[in-house]
Amino acid sequence: MYKPAWSVVWETCDIWKGRHKQCAKVTLISESVKGPAPDLQQVSRKIQTILETIKKLENNWNTNMQSLQVSRNKQLDEIRQTRQKINAILDKIEKNTIKELDDKMTTLKASLKTDLDNCSKLKNELKHLSDAIHDIVDKGKAELSFIASMKCLEKIRQSETYLKENAVQAKRLVTFQADIHIEQFVSTLSGLGRIVLSYPDQVFTVQGKSEYHVGIPSDSSFCRIIAICVFSSDQILLADDYNNCVKLLDQQYKVVAHWDLNAEPSDFCQITPSEVAVAVNAEETHEVQFVSVNGGHLVMGRNLQFQHECVGIAHYQKDLYLTSDNALYRYSMRGDFIKKLYEDTEDE
Repeated sequence: MYKPAWSVVWETCDIWKGRHKQCAKVTLISESVKGPAPDLQQVSRKIQTILETIKKLENNWNTNMQSLQVSRNKQLDEIRQTRQKINAILDKIEKNTIKELDDKMTTLKASLKTDLDNCSKLKNELKHLSDAIHDIVDKGKAELSFIASMKCLEKIRQSETYLKENAVQAKRLVTFQADIHIEQFVSTLSGLGRIVLSYPDQVFTVQGKSEYHVGIPSDSSFCRIIAICVFSSDQILLADDYNNCVKLLDQQYKVVAHWDLNAEPSDFCQITPSEVAVAVNAEETHEVQFVSVNGGHLVMGRNLQFQHECVGIAHYQKDLYLTSDNALYRYSMRGDFIKKLYEDTEDE
């Protein structure tokens, strides 16, 4: 016997009646087989299809496991390279500190040697005078005694002055005062960096779609949005190239401000949390227009002119990167040319 809920029981279900009091309906298997025979081949094909899918999934998991291990080994190398860079920096700091110590020692030793030489010279001069006095006394000549007395008194005066100036000898030592900020900063670190998960093969799927009307009465054509960015205030800036303008939307996606440009906008990039640089391009117009958002208003800033077409634009590390149809240029934020990074000359 079986239940429609796919629970099969013995035909002699009576002896298990106590266990099937909760069954809403019990049907004999012999009664159920009276209908069309099940297509077991179709069931088998379905099972094989599922098995193949599961096998592919299993292979993907195994591949993912191997890729994960490879990723771990690669990141371990990155960690060790980071440690080596830090070691190199610390070695350089240590070398500079030792050089400073040696320079101090050289200066102090030179000063001490000068003091020692002066002391030895004075000692030798006094000893020489002392020996000379004994010889003069033995000779008993008054003129020599007078001259010796004058020289001795002068040298005694010099010696007393020297001793007075050096009565207190300050011991000279060098000490190392560690920069506590280095140790304090390092002690606050929990690691050399952060470990983050990435999904390089992740496929983005659309979860939902909404349509909003961003046309305004002054539009001469229907809108075509070629660039978009979201500011921290959740305001949205659009570039509408069919109507030669940029439009500011509020959080409800309503146009609250717009600004007409000299020609078609081809692209824009965000410079600051409230400013973008718009690439404007036409037959006679090649420029970058800076636009700022102030509350619910658009404010035009400076304008940069170029001799080549301005098709694409990006901002990186305080420089602007512009593309024409076949070249990539690098400029400063003031519009000063820095370098042509690439040019495709195959069509020439």
